[in-house]
Amino acid sequence: MREALKVLLIEAARSGRTLIYAEVAKSLQLQPPHTIHKTALLIEDLMRSQAAGSESQLASFVVSKARAGLPAPGFFIVTRELGLYDGADEGAEAYAFVEAERKRCLEQF
Repeated sequence: MREALKVLLIEAARSGRTLIYAEVAKSLQLQPPHTIHKTALLIEDLMRSQAAGSESQLASFVVSKARAGLPAPGFFIVTRELGLYDGADEGAEAYAFVEAERKRCLEQF
């Protein structure tokens, strides 16, 4: 499932679009109950895998529809745990970090 998620997010990155969590769940054909939670767990697994391989964070292309283009707070929690980011979950610093990660993704993938 991690590889399918990675392929989906690489395609999103290359097309310059973001996905909301529900779109990811639907694309991966995750079944209820708790599809968004399952999606978040898969994304967090990919984040850890990419950090271990010194890859950029494709999860930066998955956004919360309630957060004006930013990933959900869990994204920032995991990036802090991984030592990739040490800032707020919202605001200019968060936007700058996400944009930098997206740029790194486009360069890498």
